[in-house]
Amino acid sequence: MRIHRTLPFLCSTLFVLTTPQTTLAADEGAKTFEEVCTQCHTPKRQPLDNKHLTREQWNEAIERMKGYGSEVPKGKMAEMLDYLVRTNGPAGAATDAAKK
Repeated sequence: MRIHRTLPFLCSTLFVLTTPQTTLAADEGAKTFEEVCTQCHTPKRQPLDNKHLTREQWNEAIERMKGYGSEVPKGKMAEMLDYLVRTNGPAGAATDAAKK
């Protein structure tokens, strides 16, 4: 019966140890976006769905948002920029055009 308790623990530990660091960083970028940006940007209010910016453009946009009071935790900016480019970067514009 004891093996039934340790098996899930071992499996979850193995999963964490084999998860690529890029996945963990991507999750941190999404988490930072959720914490910082979703106070104003939601799917229904000021959505970012049609925004397909480069990394530099997202950086400029975030700097503007800082002027409105947004605060990005120190050391989290790069991860959040990676997340925004991955989910709303220029490549997403081509995907949207193909859907229409």
